Amino acid sequence: MSVFVTVGSTGFDELVRAVCAPEFLQALTGRGFGRLVVQCGSSVGQFAPAPAALAASGIRAESFDYADQPQRLVEEAELVICHAGTGSILDALRSGKPVIGVVNPGLMDSHQREIAAELARGGFMAVAEPGSLVQAVADGAYAGLRPYPRADPRPLGDILDEETQR
Repeated sequence: MSVFVTVGSTGFDELVRAVCAPEFLQALTGRGFGRLVVQCGSSVGQFAPAPAALAASGIRAESFDYADQPQRLVEEAELVICHAGTGSILDALRSGKPVIGVVNPGLMDSHQREIAAELARGGFMAVAEPGSLVQAVADGAYAGLRPYPRADPRPLGDILDEETQR
């Protein structure tokens, strides 16, 4: 089983370092994961799991800065861990995969925390910070989440016409 971690279009050093920690790698192993794929963005220099920790956990890890088709990587994963930016969260939720949104505590406003908390209250995703990510994985906080509802694919005008005729 594989885990896909994405920081999105910028960087998130704390998240990238968190997924390199031996405790995180062991938590993945404990939940049956064997592969870790990390999209690091501008934090690519922060991805440095210790070879001994990788060997001890049995995790195969790979990283890169940006991908041409990140949605393909989401589709291949059994778990998606993403920074809690709205775009990344919605892309991950639309895949139907379990999602852990990681809030960046270094941001000045709390928009990530607010959006992630609301989606977590709805049972659609789990939420963590870099310091609590190991526990979220070890506890299986992502298990038993509700599927995110699909959007109506019809053009907005058709939907409005239908609603006004009711």
